[in-house]
Amino acid sequence: MDTAAFHKFTSGLYVVSATDGTTTGACVINTGLQLTSSPLQVQVVVNKENYTQGVIDRAGHFALTLIDQRADMPYIGRFGFKTSAEVDKFDGIACERTDLGDPYTPECACAVISARVVGSVDCGTHMLYVGEVTDAKVLSDEPPLTYSYYHTQLKGKTPPKASSFVPEEETSKEGAPMAEEKETYTFRCTVCGYEVTVDTPELPEDFVCPV
Repeated sequence: MDTAAFHKFTSGLYVVSATDGTTTGACVINTGLQLTSSPLQVQVVVNKENYTQGVIDRAGHFALTLIDQRADMPYIGRFGFKTSAEVDKFDGIACERTDLGDPYTPECACAVISARVVGSVDCGTHMLYVGEVTDAKVLSDEPPLTYSYYHTQLKGKTPPKASSFVPEEETSKEGAPMAEEKETYTFRCTVCGYEVTVDTPELPEDFVCPV
């Protein structure tokens, strides 16, 4: 099977967030989609291992934020490579709430949609939620961040919990020097894809990826 065929799917990147009144969860997904126009319904698909999935289950509603191209890897890292069980992902950034009370940030976002869960499908490793839209708002005129842009421009990596992850990606030689020009070396994080360029063939022993 040529799993590269799955890389041909087009999608955007989104932050799905929810609060059940006690706990809050937020994570990056690439499975936000409008399902119907009357009534207006959207879908999100969240890995069961994500803390956010349990929060959506308990809350019965969610916010879907459409990330735009102003986002950088630290922004993606905040929502995509940390867990809400340990980190308040909205700490230190602008935070607003939808009509249903779910938090979202207008930073690096072109739109936000508020939805109440009206259906769900157990997809094995993931849960698919159908949400009836209760409100929607345009936040900027910036172009939305596509998964293709994330890979080609931000050099981001597909995490194992993502719906679009394929195991073959693990066999790539990421983490080794990716380029050597004028005695500079580029290293890529094997977890998130963040790149750092230095003028030595090895990173310092105490170096930690900032994402």
